Order: sequence, then structure tokens, then C-alpha cells
Amino acid sequence: MAIRITAGEWRGRQLKVPRGDVRPAQDRVRLAVFSSLADRVPGARILDLFAGTGAYGLEALSRGAASVTWVENDRRVLAVLRENVTTLCGPDRGMAVVSADALRFLERGGGDASYDLIFADPPYDRDGGWLKKILSALTGRSILKSSGLLVMEQSVHVPVVTREGWQQLKRRVYGETQIDYIAPLQPEIRGRKSEVSAILNSD
Repeated sequence: MAIRITAGEWRGRQLKVPRGDVRPAQDRVRLAVFSSLADRVPGARILDLFAGTGAYGLEALSRGAASVTWVENDRRVLAVLRENVTTLCGPDRGMAVVSADALRFLERGGGDASYDLIFADPPYDRDGGWLKKILSALTGRSILKSSGLLVMEQSVHVPVVTREGWQQLKRRVYGETQIDYIAPLQPEIRGRKSEVSAILNSD
């Protein structure tokens, strides 16, 4: 499978994909995601969890993000991730590739940083288990800024997952893939149920 950057500085550049059962984010899905994010990306600080090829983070950099931290636990995949990052960013751009379990990374404070956007593309499940664990790890920590957004790629079969303190802003489906856009619930709208876990119909 050929994976390419869809827009920006590195548009059309191909990413290396490791052999095996790795499921990189499809170009058309990433294109839709970043079209939806629009002006959130330029200047943003990005965290790419379960990074795989690094496609989400590299796409963000290509579109003007300020910095990216990639987190990946599979040693075989890490080698490819580092190669992709070095090839596009160069050795001196100051980006971070972290060898760690994504949940443990969050539970330990996310590198003592706060991010504008967090992308998460874990192995697909059907019960929303990964999303529940990620939200649990983020809750009570300042890893995601109060104005930030969690962009979660998962199986289309996962039901809506809710957790106190979070709101689902939007859900989009692309074949067997769904993208959930989730934000910290702001104090001023807590308790107003019509605005919590709303799934918007427009981009």
C-alpha cells in the first residue's frame, strides 16, 4: 500500500510502510480529517499516538504544525517511523519519536507537555475499549489543552463512547473506518445536555 502526504510542503511525498499487519491511515481518510481541522493545524503542537508510519504527524507538519511527538511501541514499526521522520524532517528539526506504550506515556504525563491536537490510531476494536482507556488517561491531566481536540480513528462498529468531562463534537465514517472528534467539556456548558456529546452534521 502506497501512503503519501496529501497537502502542504511535502505533498505527494511517499512514506515507507512496514511489512506485516500494520494498518496505516488511508490517504483519503487523512485528507478528510485535515480538511475538517482546517485552521487548527498551522502552529499547533501535535501528539501522534500509536503512530505507525507517522502519517498523521507528518501530514500535520506538512500543513504547518509547529511540532510533533510520535509515540510507538512496536520496535519493527519504530525503525520505519524514524526513517520517515528523518527523511522528511531532516535530523535537526527537533521532532521527537518516543518508544513507549501510548497509554503509559499518557499516564506518565505525556512528556510534560500540553498539545493542541492529539491523533490516536490504535488497533481496531468493537467495544470502544481503546477510546475509554485514552480518555481515562487524559482525564485530570493537562496533556490536551482545554481548547484542544482528540482525533480518534477506529472501527466503524464502535458505538458512541461517553465519559464525564468530554464531548463528542463530530463523527465521520469512511468505509470501515470512523473518525471521532472529541474535546474537553468546557465548564460553562457542563450540564447543558443538548451541547454534550453532540454529533454535528456539517464540517
